[in-house]
Amino acid sequence: MEFENDARFWKTVVDRMLTGVVITDVTMRCLYVNDVFSRVTGYGKEELSNMKITDLSPQSFTLTEFFDKLAQGGSFMGEFVYKTRSGDTRWTFGIFTPYVYKGKVYGVANFIDITREKELEMKLKESEEFYRNLIEHSAAPIYIVQDAKFVFVNKAVEEKTGYGREELLGKNAFELVHPDDREVVLKRYLEREAGLRDVDTYTFRVVTKNGRSEWFTMTARRIEYKGKPAVYVSGIETTELMRLNEELQRRNELFSLLSKILRHDILNDLAVVRASMEVRSDEMLEKALKRLDSIVEKINDIGALENALGALKVLNVAELVKKIVDKYLGEAKFKLNLQEVYVEANEALKSAVENLISNAITHSQVSPVEIEVGVFREERECVIRVADNGVGVPDELKEKIFDARFSRKGGGLGLFLVKKIVETFNGSVKVYDNKPRGAIFEIRIPLRRYVAPPTDPGSCFSPGCERWSQ
Repeated sequence: MEFENDARFWKTVVDRMLTGVVITDVTMRCLYVNDVFSRVTGYGKEELSNMKITDLSPQSFTLTEFFDKLAQGGSFMGEFVYKTRSGDTRWTFGIFTPYVYKGKVYGVANFIDITREKELEMKLKESEEFYRNLIEHSAAPIYIVQDAKFVFVNKAVEEKTGYGREELLGKNAFELVHPDDREVVLKRYLEREAGLRDVDTYTFRVVTKNGRSEWFTMTARRIEYKGKPAVYVSGIETTELMRLNEELQRRNELFSLLSKILRHDILNDLAVVRASMEVRSDEMLEKALKRLDSIVEKINDIGALENALGALKVLNVAELVKKIVDKYLGEAKFKLNLQEVYVEANEALKSAVENLISNAITHSQVSPVEIEVGVFREERECVIRVADNGVGVPDELKEKIFDARFSRKGGGLGLFLVKKIVETFNGSVKVYDNKPRGAIFEIRIPLRRYVAPPTDPGSCFSPGCERWSQ
């Protein structure tokens, strides 16, 4: 071309380029800068000719790095930070290439300003870090499932499930869902990942690493994660709420049943009392008094159950049973085997145990009545055993005697009341045959790990206390 050897033409082209151009010697002194480089740095071309490029960006260049590159015949490429004459910080991206001309080595650099992009990048990074910390340190469990596997979990998920992050990532998420809930949760996930289901909230159980079932109420939505569909899930643990709801429902059902029973029985008893008052005979008066006693007993029964639904405290079971036995010493021969055991219960437990002892005396049909009462530990349970030498309970009645309708034949709620009281303490009651004759009633309640008397001034209720047993 006619201008290929025209130095002035090429200088004019370089001067007017949109990229900054600078030529240095091996000491990094600026030998030439174009118009853009001068304009963006704020220095005049004459000023720059007396400066080294390292004066503008001391952190971006080192002579050692540059000379190493020159020795290797390579280029120096990357992002560089420099200061303008006014003190502003700017970012550039450029390449510094060695060039030999007439036996001398020069450095030729081209730069483009990327300050705006770097500012946006830093803002985005700050935003990402903010939201990452917000999610990571949230008290709510948050996770992302893709291809049915965990691809992200926050700390709350680790804490709630008991699994470490390295155990969860890549794990099939639905292995943690309770078997009874798994089919529904998986179906919703597949529909949502396929875009067939909108955002919704639902409750399900998760099986933790230690085998416990915990309830969670979670909101799930479809997202794009690393270019693929995924499901983002967040929510709260609702185990306590579900348990309280179940307890409230259980109490409502129980009170509804008791209300029906008591209303029916008390009305029947009052009908007899009214008839007795009208007839005014001694025989009817005796019946009326018995029915009045029955009404009082039923009211006491419901009071005992109300107590059972109240606050729990630590009870010394052996001490409680001993006081009950003392009350009946003149009515039966007792043999006691009482170990010191503690449970979380309340005074309603006294009503349950007294009911068993009273029944043993009333229904034994033998003389003398012999009752063996035991309190002891068996694994993680407190066992209260009442064994008599009476006629026992036929096999066909062993389950029925705890039914409300069966129990009320004795005048009160009887064994139905015992069963319901014990169940409020997460316990159970059973009956089986005594040998050679009689019946054994056995109450089992989870063992309270605290083994020191609650009246002890030095007592503690912390699981770390040395008085707690395993």
